[in-house]
Amino acid sequence: MRDLMIEELEAGKRIVAGGDEIIPGWTILTPDGAFGILTRFDPAKPEQREYLLALIPRFIAWKSATSFMLRTETWLGLEGDHSEEAVLVVGISRVERIGVIARIHRKPELRFDPPQWVPEPYLDPIYGKLLPTGTSTVTAEEVAELALIFSDTGELPARLLN
Repeated sequence: MRDLMIEELEAGKRIVAGGDEIIPGWTILTPDGAFGILTRFDPAKPEQREYLLALIPRFIAWKSATSFMLRTETWLGLEGDHSEEAVLVVGISRVERIGVIARIHRKPELRFDPPQWVPEPYLDPIYGKLLPTGTSTVTAEEVAELALIFSDTGELPARLLN
């Protein structure tokens, strides 16, 4: 998983270097293959984030995912202190929970610090809760709803990556 996380980190750095904002992107590994889901939300509207964090674990359960990675851009430091940014990739599996960051420096010119591994105790515990432990039941009604939400024309298209 660590090699895949470094690939995701490099992709995030390319997005930032291209002048774009990283849309939080999930790579969810399932028995059917890897799925990619982009989850754009307005940080000023926490209810949007909560909604997405409720849907992603249902997709994970529906597809019997074994692990996932999340690539995003984040602020480091104390709440409200937006002086330091980083590209962050979180990887969660049944056996490992880890992150990797590359700090972003925008002045005098754009550069990134080398990757730095972040052990589980320093990750937000919400990430570990997104991967169900044991058996998770998804009802037929839920499957129908999730199939619509994550379809190619749905609210959160889940694209098969391989």
